Amino acid sequence: MNNVEMLWKQRFQQFLTDIRKYIKYILNDHLKFVLLFVLGAGAYYYQQWLEVLSPHFPAAMVMAVIIGLVVTNSPVQTLLKRADLVFLLPMETKLRPYFKKAFRFSFLIQLYVLLVVTAALAPLYVKSSGEPYSVIFTFLLLFLALKVLNMAMSWWATYFEESMAKVIDFLVRFFLNSSFAYFLFVKAHLVFAIATAAIIIGLAFYYRALTTKKPLKWERLVDAEERRMAMFYRLANLFTDVPQVKENVKRRKYLDWLLARISFTKSATYDYLYVRTFLRAGDYLGLLARLTAIGILLLVVTPFQYGNIVIALFVIYATGFQTIPLWRHHRHIIWVSLYPVDERISKKAFLAVLRKALLVQLTVFVIFLTFSTIMVAMITAVVGVVFIQLFTTVYVQRKLS
Repeated sequence: MNNVEMLWKQRFQQFLTDIRKYIKYILNDHLKFVLLFVLGAGAYYYQQWLEVLSPHFPAAMVMAVIIGLVVTNSPVQTLLKRADLVFLLPMETKLRPYFKKAFRFSFLIQLYVLLVVTAALAPLYVKSSGEPYSVIFTFLLLFLALKVLNMAMSWWATYFEESMAKVIDFLVRFFLNSSFAYFLFVKAHLVFAIATAAIIIGLAFYYRALTTKKPLKWERLVDAEERRMAMFYRLANLFTDVPQVKENVKRRKYLDWLLARISFTKSATYDYLYVRTFLRAGDYLGLLARLTAIGILLLVVTPFQYGNIVIALFVIYATGFQTIPLWRHHRHIIWVSLYPVDERISKKAFLAVLRKALLVQLTVFVIFLTFSTIMVAMITAVVGVVFIQLFTTVYVQRKLS
């Protein structure tokens, strides 16, 4: 028992050390400022939107879906490692205290997420239902109980051997959790919420009975743990060097026509390198696409037209800031340092690629804004070009130096 307790303590301390090592780079002063700005702007526009909220808006359905997703997504973070498949497998029957601590640790992390989401939805519920804020506290207690049940079912679902079992499990639990939340939000007769809760509890007992004699799926748990840490390392790699990050290269042959536009000359060596890297490696292209899509979504929901200019600039800044690691993408490849090309040309080529990527994003925003108001689109275009020029020639130039 003491060895198992010590094992969890060591794993937990190592996990905290890894997180702290990179979180200080992620939460730098620039990102803190951006997050503060986003939260302030988001709260302002959220309040403005609530004031003009239509009585026909399906608030209960939207809140139920959001709560359903948060409650249903309830993985247990075990902190297992690949070597445990050899060294801990013989101790499987003695690891119950270890997994109990993992369950409590995972619940505390997900509790914070549930609290934040519930607090964010509280004004929408009060506005749409006319109920006082005190009702939200009762809902929160029920959602916490639901979260515990879902974490237990998510854990037992890892024992299932069928390939589609995990997908079906998630969909069934999502439907039941959303239905339970919906009955609470619309103030339906209490029997509906009680019946749904009874089905969820019965499903939990059914999962437990199915997995009583099943062996632990070590491979699945280790793979899930590695995926979670890989996501964090990829995020940290946007801000600093992370040795644990593995390169992910995609061919994307359909974009080769962009490379054909680059001249076959010595001065264009780094232009070709950075464009090809942007298109194929490190998911820089995916980052540009995702943030552009998020920016369009924010432009859709923003009621204040001139606020769209700020949103466009913020998304461009976020994209540019997270694309800066492209500059040192090839730092560990000795052949690049042997190119007979001046380093100033390399820096100039990187800034040109970054500028073009941000201009493409700005063009998409301007085209989208043209459908709502030409004036705002024109102002966004002018201000955006100036911002991109200053961002690349002043801010990025200083970071590269």
